[in-house]
Amino acid sequence: MYRSWRKSKSLKPDFNKKEVSICPATRFFDQLSFVGDEIVGCFILETDAGIVLIDCMNPDERCAHMIEKGFQDLELDINDLCAILISHGHGDHYGMAGYFKETYGTRIYMSETDYNFARNMPERFPWNPIDFTVDLFLQDGEDLRFGETVIHAVHTPGHTEGCFSFVIPVTDEGRVHHMALWGGSGILPDSNISDYYHSLVKFSAVCDRYHVDGEIATHPCLDMGIERLNLIRNLVDGIPNPFVLGREGYQYYEQIFYNMVKQAE
Repeated sequence: MYRSWRKSKSLKPDFNKKEVSICPATRFFDQLSFVGDEIVGCFILETDAGIVLIDCMNPDERCAHMIEKGFQDLELDINDLCAILISHGHGDHYGMAGYFKETYGTRIYMSETDYNFARNMPERFPWNPIDFTVDLFLQDGEDLRFGETVIHAVHTPGHTEGCFSFVIPVTDEGRVHHMALWGGSGILPDSNISDYYHSLVKFSAVCDRYHVDGEIATHPCLDMGIERLNLIRNLVDGIPNPFVLGREGYQYYEQIFYNMVKQAE
């Protein structure tokens, strides 16, 4: 499976598809679940201090409803949603965060740089400028503590100037793993390729230090996420979790983005 990612045409997904397949809300670690479709999704992280949403899908009512329904299908109380972590200032990641803040009192975390970018969204992008306020501006290298759960935040500019990536601790039947979420997957026409490359090197070192052994992506079309979630829903005893790659497997996955840099140069 991992070898096929390098050659996969899914690295150039069609984000303009009018019809996309919705993935059933799926818990794939003891405290981590996915909600979304084949193009874009978000992650629900259960902690002893409340529930954290990582990214927020598109800024439309359809996606907001999918998130609310996802909580219901997972038998979670959306009133326990305490925070939304936004990786960067594109609409398919900040979504309707303002709606969840207003409706459920959810705190919003993102970088100040990308907050200002999204407040003054250039006309070339298809999203309206955001109108919500941010409760905490992310700082490079900080630990975000939600009870006993600690998410490590890393500033990784390149995809956008204020992009952040995360190392997220999870367990699989009690076994501890660390998942990496690379905040800005693709290289866009206005991306800074040099920054992107240096951010990759920086984040790779962080992941090595944290013994990262798996990855998640809010664009599941980039990492065969939907296929792996389908496996999760049909796992039988003795079959390993397909999101656990091992440290070597994760490093192999990282090469996708290094190869993207080479192709963009």
